[in-house]
Amino acid sequence: MKPRTQTSMMESKSFDPEGNHLSQEGATPLIIPRHKIRVRVMQAIYAHLVSETPAEEVFAHLLEEMHEAAQAEAPHNADFLRELYFGVIQMMPELRSLVEKHLRGWTWERLFLVDKCILLCGAYELTHFPDIPLRVTLNEWIEIAKAYGTPRSPGFVNGLLDAIRRTLSEDPNSLVSQKSP
Repeated sequence: MKPRTQTSMMESKSFDPEGNHLSQEGATPLIIPRHKIRVRVMQAIYAHLVSETPAEEVFAHLLEEMHEAAQAEAPHNADFLRELYFGVIQMMPELRSLVEKHLRGWTWERLFLVDKCILLCGAYELTHFPDIPLRVTLNEWIEIAKAYGTPRSPGFVNGLLDAIRRTLSEDPNSLVSQKSP
């Protein structure tokens, strides 16, 4: 799955076309950024839903190589990748229900599949990663919606994830209420 639009990056010998910092030799990125991990996990969730392929098989085909590279470079990013992907898979019914509670004038069935995947991943990240500030989570998934969704996706994703954030922040037992903005 390729982005709908591509943004231009400044050309430099120390960065690849996707903006990843390169090693001295200029051959491989030093660290796989979490943004790239989020995109790949969203794509894997999409592949899982479209193909109905078992989650472990999708992981092996689409995420294993990135996971291994992240494990060698920054184990915390490898853990993030694995937890985000398998967490969304395991919690999908609960995440869908959480999103559906905040839909106004829409049904789950009417949503664009890419938006569903983004919302599932964003809702999981909001509710399961205490170390990631709320603003970072919201901004990341809005940016992914800009690149992979329809022209209306960023506003839609922003509105829904922010509504979920507001609702959960009112519950003192919620992880969202304990996270920094």
